Amino acid sequence: MNFIFSRKVIVLTIALVVLIGAGVLGYAYLKPGQANSDSNYLSAQEVSDNVLTFINKNILRGQGTASLVETTDENGIYKIKFNVNNQDVTWGVTKDGKLVFPQTIDLTQAQDLVEETGKAVGNFSVSAAEICKENEKPIVYFFGSESCSHCQWEKPIIKSVMAKFKDLISFHENIDTETDSDVFQKYSTGGIPTLVFGCKYYRVGSGEGAGEDQEVKDLTALACKLTGGEPGSVCDPLKDIVNGIQ
Repeated sequence: MNFIFSRKVIVLTIALVVLIGAGVLGYAYLKPGQANSDSNYLSAQEVSDNVLTFINKNILRGQGTASLVETTDENGIYKIKFNVNNQDVTWGVTKDGKLVFPQTIDLTQAQDLVEETGKAVGNFSVSAAEICKENEKPIVYFFGSESCSHCQWEKPIIKSVMAKFKDLISFHENIDTETDSDVFQKYSTGGIPTLVFGCKYYRVGSGEGAGEDQEVKDLTALACKLTGGEPGSVCDPLKDIVNGIQ
């Protein structure tokens, strides 16, 4: 399993977690610079420069480059948005430049994870949600990244299965994009690949453990459940499996 941001971005978060230590949110990694004349605060530019220097020198170490997108002053901290491997990440930093808060979260925008009510084939969880549709077709979401080996294993399988239902299912393939992020936040703890079938069945992680043949069968059965057993040429051979899915 990987995370929705590229592996380079995850390295940033993990590295800081290691440095920070359990139970501590910040880490005093920034050396004091020239403070503003009226306070102990550093300027937004100074803090931004120090953060990027630290990331590029101590974490990425030539395996990528973090570049500044913007710095804003919000609620007593600097919010620094930077880009790594075409992914934008926002961190909060105290104005004295001493404490960093990776992946700052706006609690007013946070969504609760969907509640699991059971299990289905392929280690998929079942939710109590109504089947979500687009143009009267059930929607299937695939979230992944080109830098995630498990996603690359899953991607051709889900695409081949969805091709059997192209006129019956609306397939949303989300690779390295924030499209459908509201669905991702609801059904995933942050890991990829994440598959969501009709907002009813969902799984974080690939089906590699079961093997390709079993994964094809499981995904096809879930799709048949969404379409009411259509097309018959695809679903009839799996009727017993499909009927066993709640």
